[in-house]
Amino acid sequence: MRIKKEIPLLLWFILAAVDGLIHFFRESYNNYAIYKGVFFHLIHQTNLYSLYPNEYNDSNHYGPFFGLIVAPFAVLPDYVGLTLWTTFHALVLYIAYTKLPIRKSDLWIILMICVVDLNTSSHNVQVNPSIAGLIILSWYFVKEEKDFWAVLFVMIGAFVKLYGIVGLVFWLFSKHKLKYIYSAVFWAAVLFVLPMLISSPGFVAQSYVDWYHSLVEKNLSNQTGSEGIGSMQDVSLLGLFRRVGGLQVSNLVFIVPGLLLQLAPLARVKLYDNLVFQLRYLASILIFVVIFSSSSESSTYIVAISGVAIWFITQDHPIKRPIWILFGLALVFTSLSATDIFPYHIRQMFIIYSIKAFPCCLIWFTCVYQLLTEKHYPIEKKWIFQG
Repeated sequence: MRIKKEIPLLLWFILAAVDGLIHFFRESYNNYAIYKGVFFHLIHQTNLYSLYPNEYNDSNHYGPFFGLIVAPFAVLPDYVGLTLWTTFHALVLYIAYTKLPIRKSDLWIILMICVVDLNTSSHNVQVNPSIAGLIILSWYFVKEEKDFWAVLFVMIGAFVKLYGIVGLVFWLFSKHKLKYIYSAVFWAAVLFVLPMLISSPGFVAQSYVDWYHSLVEKNLSNQTGSEGIGSMQDVSLLGLFRRVGGLQVSNLVFIVPGLLLQLAPLARVKLYDNLVFQLRYLASILIFVVIFSSSSESSTYIVAISGVAIWFITQDHPIKRPIWILFGLALVFTSLSATDIFPYHIRQMFIIYSIKAFPCCLIWFTCVYQLLTEKHYPIEKKWIFQG
């Protein structure tokens, strides 16, 4: 009986580990080669963002600090490093989920909702599960009034892939705002200089400049794509309008209104101490950072689906039909659309037309609407707090 109860947890880690091994034996781990390259190019002081066709395809878009994250894995044989790499990111996200103030049964629900997208991310040997975990942990430590550590997770996320910077918004929920600010300055300085321990100050400083330019170029490439319709990235609200609607406009046309909507619920200051309000805001942030990014790809959706799962379990019970419909759309068109349930050409259509993003966009708007309009949050009536 106990084994049956632990099936979601077993699936979570076994699938992640197996994905790493499969890619080793198939010799199809280009992303991992890029990650290793960040470490080795950092210590050899060769440009982190140049093309190295003899080592890997594509180019690196992660910060210099990322070299320290990948270092323990890069020095291992690839079959070990790959397996530990995918398992490590599954572990980070699992730990973050366990910090949510929910029953164990609801934790299993979250794991089962997100396991397909974890598998998609692990299949691409991506860091996205950790990005989601870092955002959740940056909220959790604010809730626990451990602001010094909360900012560490924000900065790790920001210095790795920028996405994590959204965690700074949880400063508004902090009861120690001044401590949060000087902790942010401290950790930003520490993480900025840490790569210099295995490289040189001049090279690392220049690498941050190079990183900025690589991200600007990548953003432009994501918007235009290589085949007219779009690349395998920009799977977002922005991409949906560009690829289906044919609108070729600046990202700011979408991001500015989206950011204003995302920030609007924060005007309800009296609800800052309400845990359900905070959890739904956390959910909306996890979705926002994906659907408003031109860098979003299929494997990034473990971040957004984590938000969908948190949003789902905070709904009043019994759950209303519209919520079930939105949730079902996310499962089918966002999560399962990346699996063999759909023929290959259909899976590709979900990506190149950004259809995969559509359910998460609907859920984000719904979540923001709930944050803006619900007059009270009766904690005792939420799934999340039922015994």
